[in-house]
Amino acid sequence: MRTLISSLLLASASITSAYATTITQPSIVEMETSVGTITIQLDWDKAPFSAQNFLNYVNSSFYKNTFFHRVYSVADPKDSTKTFIKIIQGGGFDAPTMKQKTTSASIVNEASNGLHNSVGTIAMARAADPNSATSQFFFNLTDNSSSFDFSGSSNPGYAVFGSVISGLEVVNKIGSYNTISVPNNYGGSSASPTPVPYSEIYDCGFSFCMKKVIIDAVYTSDVVDSINSWTRVTVNGNGRVTSTPRSFTCSASSTSCTLKKPFGTAISLVAQPLTGYEFTGWSGDCSGATTSLILDTKTKNNNCTATFTQKVGL
Repeated sequence: MRTLISSLLLASASITSAYATTITQPSIVEMETSVGTITIQLDWDKAPFSAQNFLNYVNSSFYKNTFFHRVYSVADPKDSTKTFIKIIQGGGFDAPTMKQKTTSASIVNEASNGLHNSVGTIAMARAADPNSATSQFFFNLTDNSSSFDFSGSSNPGYAVFGSVISGLEVVNKIGSYNTISVPNNYGGSSASPTPVPYSEIYDCGFSFCMKKVIIDAVYTSDVVDSINSWTRVTVNGNGRVTSTPRSFTCSASSTSCTLKKPFGTAISLVAQPLTGYEFTGWSGDCSGATTSLILDTKTKNNNCTATFTQKVGL
C-alpha cells in the first residue's frame, strides 16, 4: 500500500538544506478557490521546514491559477461501500496549460514530527523519495494516519504541516466532485491516468469542457504594501458580517469579502446571526465570541472567520 501511495502522491525531486524560520512568521493562510475559501493554520512548532516552504510559495504567488489536479481514493478492503483513504491534491500545475510548474528545490521530510494525517489536515505531497516534496500538498478527507503517518525508516510517511480551521466543507465539496481521467501528465504510467475533479461540464464552443477547481489566490496576514491593510472575512453558517465604516456585508454565499483601508484606519466587524442561528465565535486573526470587535490595522492584515451554528432545539 505504501509503495502505491508513494507513486501517486507526487512532487518533484532534489534535496535542499533546512529553511530558516522565525516565530514571527504568519500562521494563518487563506486559500481562495473557485468553489470557496479554505483557511489553514500552519504549525511552525512541529513543521518549521514544511511551513516555511509552503509560505515561500504563497508569498511568491506560485499557487495563483493552479488547480486541484487529483482526487485519490481507496475503498475500505473490509467494506467496499466505505472509503479507506481519500485526499485532494493540488499546488503543482498551471490551470490554463495543465503543465507542471517549475519549483524550488525539495525539502526534508518532517513526517516524524508527531502530527497525524487526520481529517482536515494539510500535508506535503512527494514521490517515492521521502525528501522529494516541493510545492504540491494534499488535504486529508479521511483519517489517513495508519497509512500516511511516519512509522520508521521503511515507512517514512507524509509530513503534516497545518490544519483547516475553516472551510472544511469546501475541501469535502472538492472531494465529492466527479472526476475525469486525464492522460497522465503528472509522472507515473499511462496505464494510471489522473482523476481530475471538476465542478461542472459546460459548452465551450466546439466541444464540452470541464470546469477545474482553480486556486485563485493564497493570502497570509503579512503586510503586502506600505500603505494599506487588507481585511478578509469568511463566514461559516447562516449569518453575516458587516464592517464599520460600512464597506461590505459578507455572508456564507459571498465569493469575496475583502476590505482595503489605509494603515491605522479604525475598522470594526459586527457578526449578525440569522433567525434560528447563533454566533459561536471568531477564528483566524480574529478571536473571541463577542459579536463586535475592533481590528488592529496599524501593522498587519487580518484574515478572519465568523462561525454561526444552529440553535439547539430548532
